[in-house]
Amino acid sequence: MIQLISPGFYTSIQDAGRQGFRHLGVPLSGPMDQTAFALANALLPHPADQCVFECTMIGPTLKITEVLRFVLTGASIEAWLDNRPLKMNKVYQTTVGSELKLGKVTQGLRTYLRFEAVLDLPLYFGSKSFFTPITKQRRLQKGDRIAILSRPDTLRQNNASLRVDTSYLTATELAVDFGPDWEMLPPQIQSQLLTEEHSVEAQDRMGYRLSASVRFNAPKLLSQLVLPGMVQLTPGGKLLVATADCQVTGGYLQVLQLTPKALDVLVQKVEGEKLTFRNIPH
Repeated sequence: MIQLISPGFYTSIQDAGRQGFRHLGVPLSGPMDQTAFALANALLPHPADQCVFECTMIGPTLKITEVLRFVLTGASIEAWLDNRPLKMNKVYQTTVGSELKLGKVTQGLRTYLRFEAVLDLPLYFGSKSFFTPITKQRRLQKGDRIAILSRPDTLRQNNASLRVDTSYLTATELAVDFGPDWEMLPPQIQSQLLTEEHSVEAQDRMGYRLSASVRFNAPKLLSQLVLPGMVQLTPGGKLLVATADCQVTGGYLQVLQLTPKALDVLVQKVEGEKLTFRNIPH
């Protein structure tokens, strides 16, 4: 059993997401940072479950009632197991009654906590990922209890050291391809978007809003497919970047598309940080 003593700022359960249901209006969901998610599952593989705790800004405090292995990836965070400080990207093991406390994120925004176990959570459209109204909860609450359905019969010892490239947590350049509506922009606006710095004004799991000093009377468009990483330009000159829980369609100009790695860079940024776009030559 995993019990939430404190939920942290915003902690949700995510797995690989809801693949194949966008035609029904169901977002993909899943982890914001795919690099950290993949690393967590590589360090603690479990074929029956890919669930992680996605912890934003301040992590939760958990009471663990059984022996479980776990790992922390993504944004660097203060963490203690029974008052013993922990390191990132290293496998640890609880004892019966352990307290796992995650504090403040010190670099980045989103940390991923993975247990080597199958969590007893309902499947909706083939996924346990939190997303209301698909799931009853959008985030974990104080007092929540998550049962463990199964874990490995034998807990392996892992003594190997691992070097992980975390430079993307501090990167400020976003690699992009041109979007389907790029050619509708005048050359001077195209140049502005690729040379100016853009500040993060707001963010959540649906998307990021970035500043932009462009003004363009865009023609009215029919609603079109929106994918995570799509950069949309609004009539008011703002840039909206779709992320994991984004809507499946939208009517704004689709001017740029972030690469998967660039999207991982973006979702680790907080309000006020500055970013630039870099087009990828083909």
